[in-house]
Amino acid sequence: MKNNINKLTNFHIALILFFIILISHLDIILYSSGQYFSWHNYGDLNYYVNLRVFTFGSLLSGIFPFWTTKILCGVPVFANSESAIFYPLNLIYFILPVSKAINFSFLIHFFILSFSSFLWINNKIRYKFISLIVAIVAAFLSSTYLHACAAHLSNVNTCCWFPLLLYFYDKAFEEKTYRYIFPVSVILCLQIFAGHWQYVYYTAFVSLIYVLVFCRNRNVLVVIFSSYTIALFLAAIQLVSSLDFYFEGARQLGEDKIGTSYFSGLEYLFTLLFPGHILSIGENGSFWEPTIYFGALNFLIVILAVTHAYNKNILKICGVILFLYILTFKPFSDMADKIIPFFSWFRTPCKILFFANVLILPILAYGIKYVLLKRLKISKIFVVSCLILSIFIITFFADISDFLIKIFRYQKMEIFTGSILYGSVIFSGILIFLLSVLLYFRKNIVPKIILIFLLVLEPVLIMRTFIHKYDYESTFNFGFYKRENFNEQTRFFYNINLDLITGIENCSASYPDAVKNYVLFMKHLRHKFNMNKILGLLRCSYIVNGTAEHIYSIEKTGVETLNRLNILYDYKFETDKEKIYDIMSDDNFDIFDTVVLEKEPHFGVHGKGHGMINPVYFDETSIIFECKTDKPAIILYTDNFTKGWQAYELNNPAQKYEVICADYIYKAISVDKGYHRIKIEYKPFSFIIGKWISVFSWMIFLILWIISYRRKKLKNISQNTINFIQ
Repeated sequence: MKNNINKLTNFHIALILFFIILISHLDIILYSSGQYFSWHNYGDLNYYVNLRVFTFGSLLSGIFPFWTTKILCGVPVFANSESAIFYPLNLIYFILPVSKAINFSFLIHFFILSFSSFLWINNKIRYKFISLIVAIVAAFLSSTYLHACAAHLSNVNTCCWFPLLLYFYDKAFEEKTYRYIFPVSVILCLQIFAGHWQYVYYTAFVSLIYVLVFCRNRNVLVVIFSSYTIALFLAAIQLVSSLDFYFEGARQLGEDKIGTSYFSGLEYLFTLLFPGHILSIGENGSFWEPTIYFGALNFLIVILAVTHAYNKNILKICGVILFLYILTFKPFSDMADKIIPFFSWFRTPCKILFFANVLILPILAYGIKYVLLKRLKISKIFVVSCLILSIFIITFFADISDFLIKIFRYQKMEIFTGSILYGSVIFSGILIFLLSVLLYFRKNIVPKIILIFLLVLEPVLIMRTFIHKYDYESTFNFGFYKRENFNEQTRFFYNINLDLITGIENCSASYPDAVKNYVLFMKHLRHKFNMNKILGLLRCSYIVNGTAEHIYSIEKTGVETLNRLNILYDYKFETDKEKIYDIMSDDNFDIFDTVVLEKEPHFGVHGKGHGMINPVYFDETSIIFECKTDKPAIILYTDNFTKGWQAYELNNPAQKYEVICADYIYKAISVDKGYHRIKIEYKPFSFIIGKWISVFSWMIFLILWIISYRRKKLKNISQNTINFIQ
């Protein structure tokens, strides 16, 4: 069998891996529409599903989704890197319903991770049978597989390309050539377009370490630095806009205000042996960040390789893994902030554990190769140690489980019962017992076959056990609002967390993808405030009581709320955000009569006036309205303010209006008396800059790639001719 597999081409190996992934996920393939790969958090699920519904629904409608009014009181869509509009594999959203597209996208990227790992490992050990085994394990690494929920699709899409980069680094080192600049640049560009920049950054960081330790020569160093530079230019259309939004968005506030940082702890090492606990780690219940499980049997094979196969490459890999693991601890992460550029930008150092997980794979390959070769002896001490460990785990599985519950605070996780943990502990003990027996009789073919089968089957079964489908139907209403129902899009105020509920239009204010001013405003609601005034300002007609998962009641407030478009004749000028909130919180402040502006209006607004305002056209990135007023006035548009908004007179485009921040979060323009027909649209200058950088970069890149390919082809023809003559 080994010899037959070694004769297969890479194409055949790819088909085998693809078939294995399909077979092991038949239930997911057969999910009905509205059922998602797994559950993580209702709020996250709602937000990210609705984001994709809007993004690709908008594209199908022929409108580029620069902005949406339906999420978080208005946010940039394209500038949010996780919208991943230019990621080629997201074409699947134009073919399948969103739930099906998300599920299949996971499977496609697990395949990419698996096949990329095969190419990389096989290039190292030149043994396709073993590389195939390791590639199957790679598809079920806990550090990626547990991200299989809709809210973390961009994580998987980005990180799964990493082994392919390592493969090309090794090839550039072996062949001493610069031609791998082209495929590496494309892969890095795909990572950027895939949307999860933490993994893009950590990929660059770990790639540099890998190159310096394993394949350091001039060719590879040129490849890695040139490729990253080129990729930045190729992906500028996304990068420039996203960076622009970063400085306008809530992520710029820092981790102390947005989200939670996850770091490693020594207790997380237990995840190597007891997979039942990987879904309930830490006080915050983070289930994907700190886990390093890839199979208890596989872990012991790695230990066997480290202790028996005296290979300098194994020692180097162990050193790199240890270094990366240390960086995931808070004290060392804090130190890295001061040494490594931009390291402090990312709030989850535990994501580095994915790269440590991947770097374990070649050690696993060496270990399996060691077991399969008859001429190499396995220490009896190792076999006996495995036997003793298994007996200890099986005998005291209840005490071990109770100990894990205590150190991991397992009881806080309501989704899983203690019996799951108990079962996983005793299951690990039985597997380790079988390993010790199989290693003792490994000279026979049957124990080898059983061992290889278990090495592959264990991570597949365990990961599939913890991933369950989740029924969810998006509440997102994609339809663009016409003139007659322009003001009917309703906001819901979430009474428990004091924010806008995940759903029709808005999500929790804690999301880092929100606009900065919006998050700061919503955080004021943690203190005492005038409920009616806030509900009116935020256009909330309903109050929701309950939790995000279980709504107990929805009450109509009866409070008068602002419209989408409002015409006002009085204003206050203030630039200090705290003072603005104080002004608006005052019981004497009338939100329907007065607006707080952060810049003086262009036209002098004074006294009472009379006017009318009427929306003519509205989509997610622009609004056209007509208004008539007998005095200069302020037009307030109750949608989040960011730079990039422009306003001009339709009948005279040369007449521009400055869009200014009003009422802490919204946007407004100042108009003179008379009749106006005005268009306000979102046209970020950063997109235009990035677009042209990318266009010219891709043109130059493709021309150089064609020239390089032709030169290589001519060189091969010349070499073949010389060989023929000789």
